[in-house]
Amino acid sequence: MRTSLILATLFMVSFAANAQPRLPLQPMSLESLSAFDKPGENWKLAGGVQANRHIRHDLVISPGTGVLVNQPSEGARTNLYSNWSHGDIELELEFMMPQGSNSGIYLQGRYEVQLLDSWKRSQVTFGDVGGIYQRWDESRQQGFEGRPPRLNASRAPGLWQKLHILFEAPEFDANGRKTRHARFAQVTLNGSVIQENVTVSGPTRAAGFEDEAPTGPLMIQGDHGPVAFRNFSYRPFGSESVSVTDVTYHEYHDGQLEEVTWTGLGTPTLTGTANTLQEHTVAATGPVAIRYEGNLHIPRSGTYRFGAALGWITGDPHWSGRPIGGALLQISGQNTLKHAQNQTTVYADTQLDQGVHPFVFSYHKTVGRGSPSVTLSIEGPTIPVQALLRPTQRPAPVTRIPVATSSTPLILRGFVVHQGTKRTHAVSVGNPDNLHYSLDLTDGALLYAWRGPFLDAASMWHNRGHDQTVMPLGSTLTFSGVSGYSISTDEAPKFMGYRLNPHPIFTYSLGDASLEDHIQPRSDGTGLSRTVTLSGTTDASVWVRAAVSDQIDALGDDRYAVDGFTWYIEEAANAVIQSTGNSQTLLIPVNQDADQATAKYLIVW
Repeated sequence: MRTSLILATLFMVSFAANAQPRLPLQPMSLESLSAFDKPGENWKLAGGVQANRHIRHDLVISPGTGVLVNQPSEGARTNLYSNWSHGDIELELEFMMPQGSNSGIYLQGRYEVQLLDSWKRSQVTFGDVGGIYQRWDESRQQGFEGRPPRLNASRAPGLWQKLHILFEAPEFDANGRKTRHARFAQVTLNGSVIQENVTVSGPTRAAGFEDEAPTGPLMIQGDHGPVAFRNFSYRPFGSESVSVTDVTYHEYHDGQLEEVTWTGLGTPTLTGTANTLQEHTVAATGPVAIRYEGNLHIPRSGTYRFGAALGWITGDPHWSGRPIGGALLQISGQNTLKHAQNQTTVYADTQLDQGVHPFVFSYHKTVGRGSPSVTLSIEGPTIPVQALLRPTQRPAPVTRIPVATSSTPLILRGFVVHQGTKRTHAVSVGNPDNLHYSLDLTDGALLYAWRGPFLDAASMWHNRGHDQTVMPLGSTLTFSGVSGYSISTDEAPKFMGYRLNPHPIFTYSLGDASLEDHIQPRSDGTGLSRTVTLSGTTDASVWVRAAVSDQIDALGDDRYAVDGFTWYIEEAANAVIQSTGNSQTLLIPVNQDADQATAKYLIVW
């Protein structure tokens, strides 16, 4: 099982350019505390929580359910244990840390991923959020092991943060001797991978158990500080896997290759047998079609997700409208997954009973040189992503080409992919204090803001730089991508250029008036300050569009929480929330009573 989970982790990263859609995890209900074993009085349920980032350990709850809260006191500060146990597991949850608070998630009640208010710390250790906590040697009275996160991906106090963990339990032989240590295959915090392949030789400090075992309960530390949780979900992994047997393959080098895929018609030039799909190597370098027939062995009834990728289909618009390949998976005579035309990767879900299912997998390739590169994957109720067929020769991953900042702001023009759309007029600005952002110059739309390293320019500079895109390297906050300005007339601002002061000031013309947009890091590292200045004369009513979201909460004192307490807008004087359908917009007026007026706000995350 351990090998399968390792491969699954790597496969999820390399299977497609975009993150692979996953089967949903099993949610853990927080309508009551029934999922936990004898919860102490410090543990309770709430309908909502808020924490003022300026006040230590501040955590205010509102009545209801759906949020798990720890509010320790002198008389009640117990840890919380699930009433179910796990071995290998995928776990996802959201947590909120008040200022200065401390907690931890213990896999099997023994191996801790640290939770801490580590916001804005430039140097992090195993004791910071996302760290794998150290073990303790009682005889020497000192700690050992422990692994700090790769980067500080924490958010500001009072914001919801997302934690995703792939954990592999220790293994034991028939006599109970441990044969492999526990391992954190991957830990992701707020979208950034912060731990990979971290082995833990025994329980970390303050664990709930001193021994090790194949399974154990989830434990949440409750004796340090207040903390809130929501949206727990998980998937336990078993020891079984899907297998393919009794494979017959047919290669077609002539004729209507598409017909082989869609109808099964054609005359093969090569036929043979194999034990698995992977055993057959396609030597043809020109147009070819392949048809596999065999038996699929399903170990457990449930929903299974199949994925197929044809390596020569990349979404390149050069091939738009021309069929250059396709694939079809049929199970028990039913079409299950179809990969057609110029799609890059396709997925399909189907319900399968435990047992043996006959299948046919066919594909054709009509362009390009070299052997076809094809991937077919499956994921099940207790089975991580498993490749039934993968390319025999996979290209080496492209090494990052990092762009680092220096003592002055760095402005880099490069395409930026935002919510699946390539923004061709984007600029990314890197700052010496490691607070960066990407902006669409067409309409002043903020795309991303992030802390940490600046950019990866590999897809722009490696080889021929096919995609011409850059990618943020730090812990990234994604904005709506809607224009930063709201103008009452049909006249749109026209980008005119920028000047450095020392941070860039972007200039737009608006008839006889001009807009200047100045975005710069706050000196204390809190976030990005944005000031929009209107000069000259215009009949238009001008507003700054600070945020667009399905949830914007007014907190008072010109402060707002956006995207369900994912980030803050602060210092937004005279701002108003405008609702349209299910969407809300935070607008700040630019006062036009004078020849020059400004609107400003602060982005905190």
